[in-house]
Amino acid sequence: MPHERDLEATQTRLSEWFAAEMPSAEKVAISSLILPSAGVSNETLMCDLSWQEGGVVHAESLVIRLEPADFRIFPEYDLAAQARVMRCLSGTDVPVPEVPWIEEDAGVLGSPFYVMRKIEGEVPNEVPPYHSFGFCLDATPERRAKMWWGGIEAMVKVHALDWEELGLSFLGVPDGGTGPLDRQIEYYERFLEWTRGDEPQPILDPALAWLKENRYSPEAVTLCWGDARLPNVILRDDEIAGVLDWEMAFIGDPEADLAWWLFLDWHHSEGMGIPRLEGFPGTEETIERYEALTGRKVEHFLYNEVMAAFRFGVIMVSVTRNMTEKGISTAAADMGVNNPCTQRLATLLELPPPGGRALTNVKEITVRVQFHLTGPGGHDWYLVAEKGEGERYEGTVDNPDVTVNASAADWAGIQSGELDRTQAYLGGKLTIEGDLTLMLQLEDMISRLSASPADGE
Repeated sequence: MPHERDLEATQTRLSEWFAAEMPSAEKVAISSLILPSAGVSNETLMCDLSWQEGGVVHAESLVIRLEPADFRIFPEYDLAAQARVMRCLSGTDVPVPEVPWIEEDAGVLGSPFYVMRKIEGEVPNEVPPYHSFGFCLDATPERRAKMWWGGIEAMVKVHALDWEELGLSFLGVPDGGTGPLDRQIEYYERFLEWTRGDEPQPILDPALAWLKENRYSPEAVTLCWGDARLPNVILRDDEIAGVLDWEMAFIGDPEADLAWWLFLDWHHSEGMGIPRLEGFPGTEETIERYEALTGRKVEHFLYNEVMAAFRFGVIMVSVTRNMTEKGISTAAADMGVNNPCTQRLATLLELPPPGGRALTNVKEITVRVQFHLTGPGGHDWYLVAEKGEGERYEGTVDNPDVTVNASAADWAGIQSGELDRTQAYLGGKLTIEGDLTLMLQLEDMISRLSASPADGE
C-alpha cells in the first residue's frame, strides 16, 4: 500500500515544482489533487494545472505516476523507462498519453515520478472486475464486443511497430533462437526467488521447469505491451482513446500479449467465480481475429498461456507477501500458493490441484452479507441475495457469509467513488471477513442497495 500521502503538502510541493519547470509561466497552481486508485504497482495522482503565459490563462488535467514507496511488487522499478516507452510511441498509431515531464529525484515527492497529460474517457473496472461492476456490466453485448475488438486491434498495432527504428532497444534486445523467451523466464525466475522466502511453491516450481523444457524460437519478435488487458485501455464512445501501463513492456514474442489478455480476462471472471459477460468474444474467436489481423498463425498459445499464468502467479506471491507483512487480511490463508493462477496452471499442466477451495456462483445460492458501519451515521444492515436477486434489511443477520466493516464516512466515500475500494481495503479502512469472491460478484447489487431504503422492515 502506498504510504498515507498528505495531499495538501503534496499539492504545495507540486505547485513549486511545476513553477520551477515552467520558468516563463506565471501564477502556476495545482488544484483538484486526488488519489484516484490504489495501484499496487505504482501510486497515481490526478490534478489540474493552471498558469498564465503572455497574458493568456492556460489549464490542463494531468496524471502523475510515482514509484511505490512501501508496497513493492516488482524487484526493481524503472519509471523513466516506462515514460520513455510512451515518448517513443508518441506519433505512432498507438494512442498513448503525452509525457511532458519526468522527475527522477525522489526528494520532490518522496519517489521518482512522471507526468502525463490526461486522456479523457472511461477505463473498464479492475477491482471489482468489469464482468461484475461498472459500465461494461451495463453495456449491451454489442458494445462489449466493440470494446474487446478495439483492444485487440490496439495490441496488433503495438506488435506492428518497428521497435528498433523507434529507439526501444533500451528495453533489452534478446538473442536469437529461444532468446526472447529466455529473457522472460530468467526475469520471472529471479522475481520468484526474490519474493518467495522459504515458502514452497508446488505449482509454480514445476510450471517454471515446464517453461524451460518447452522453449521454442518465436517466428516474430516485436514490442510487447506486457500488461495487455481491458482495464489498461481508455475508451471513448467504445473506441480506444488510450493504451496504458507500459511498466511490463518487453521485446519478445507477441503471442505473449495475446495469451496475457485472454488469461487476465479469464482470471477476472471465471477464475474468480464470476460469470463472463455476454458479448465479449471467446478464446478461439479472439485468436482467429488476431491471426487475420496480423497474417501470422498463433502456434504456441498453450505455452504462452502457461507463461501468463506463471507470471501472474509470481506477482500473486509478491502481493500476498506484502499484505501479510503489513498485517492486511488476504482472501485466503494460502493465497500465495492457491489462487486462480496456480489453479489454472494445475489444470493446464495436469498437476495435483493446489487446494480444494471451490468457487461459488451467487446466482446459484443464497448469500448473506452483513455491513457494520461505525462512527457518525453508522448503523448495521445486511443484504440477502437469493440466486442473484437481493434485498436489504436493517440490523444484523445470523451466520453471514461475508461481513464488511467500515466507518459510515468511508463507506459513503467508496460508494460515491471519492475513496478507491482497493485503497480502502489495503489501507485498513475497509475489512472483509469471509469469501471475497462473493463480494466481487455482488458489487453492483451492493452499490444499488447501499443507496436504497431497507426492505422487509
